[in-house]
Amino acid sequence: MESQDKIISLANVLYKNRIRLLVLCLVTFVVSAAITLTMPNYYKSETIFYPTSEDLLKPNIIFGETDSDMRFYGTDIELDRLLSIAESPQLYDFLIDEFNLAERYGIEEGSRHWRTRLRNKLQKNYGVRKTRRGAVELSVEDTDPKVAMEMAMAARNKISELATSIIRQAQSDMLEVIKQTVGEKEEMVVVLKDSLRTLREKYGIFSVEAQSEMYSSIITELESKLQRERVRYDRLAANPRISRDTIAFMEANLMGLEQQFSFLTGEATDELTGLQRFNEGVGQFELVKNRFERESNQLTFERIRMKKIIAAYEASYSAVFVLQEAFPADRKSRPARSLIVGGAVLGVLLFATVGLLLFHSIDPELAERIKKG
Repeated sequence: MESQDKIISLANVLYKNRIRLLVLCLVTFVVSAAITLTMPNYYKSETIFYPTSEDLLKPNIIFGETDSDMRFYGTDIELDRLLSIAESPQLYDFLIDEFNLAERYGIEEGSRHWRTRLRNKLQKNYGVRKTRRGAVELSVEDTDPKVAMEMAMAARNKISELATSIIRQAQSDMLEVIKQTVGEKEEMVVVLKDSLRTLREKYGIFSVEAQSEMYSSIITELESKLQRERVRYDRLAANPRISRDTIAFMEANLMGLEQQFSFLTGEATDELTGLQRFNEGVGQFELVKNRFERESNQLTFERIRMKKIIAAYEASYSAVFVLQEAFPADRKSRPARSLIVGGAVLGVLLFATVGLLLFHSIDPELAERIKKG
């Protein structure tokens, strides 16, 4: 019963002060409406895009050197990279300088913390988020719908440019390493080629297989011929009916064959000649030749690889797939004047009501002393 009396008493208080509450709400309505009318209209422009895959710049995938299928859309790694760039100070500074936001936002350049204040102001009008379908939604608000659209497009293009430059830098570093490797291989191949030339001149080696076969054939034939001439000479030299001139000719011919055989086999001489000279250098020649061929093949492989990397490096690439292009908004995004006015009126009404109820709920004598001053 006592609680019911208190409720009736509080209701009476509100009823007695209804005119005051009504006037207060009316004044709040007029003031808040006047304030909202001075607030400029902002227009939002949005663009939605997906990250592209780094596979589009990988030479082994571009030229079909792997069984993996090429991915066109990026993964969470590429998506996170775009989001990080979209929220970076580098992008904010680009928009600030590109659209002269210091003048547009009324912040004097060179003033105290002017760059930070511009970034904070821009953050209020700029938004980027990951959609539930894995895309990037970028939005910009401005009092001019055309400027909002241009800023959204410029921000998206700058994000693509910065993301592309990161990948291009990695490609450039790889290309420098490949060029250095190719340069070193070229120098090594030149040295080995010079070594082969020196060994050829020193040991008379031009073709190991051909010369080996040639020496084997010539020596076998010469040895057989020499043996035959020796037998012939021995028999004819003992025959008194053979003239001495013929015997002398045969002896000279035999000595020539023996000298030829000695030159080829290197017998009875301290100087490396013929087959002995060939055998002395063939091991070194084969070793250098094998290394020369191996390094030449590796050099060819590295040159082809370098050309592919250069082709991938020079290929056109964009880090984003645009799903929705930005366009000028035909209706404002803020302020919501009706909500602001309604919220202000309801807030003032609520605080005034609570204040009245609290004031009349205290001790009457204390309330009387407060009224008297």
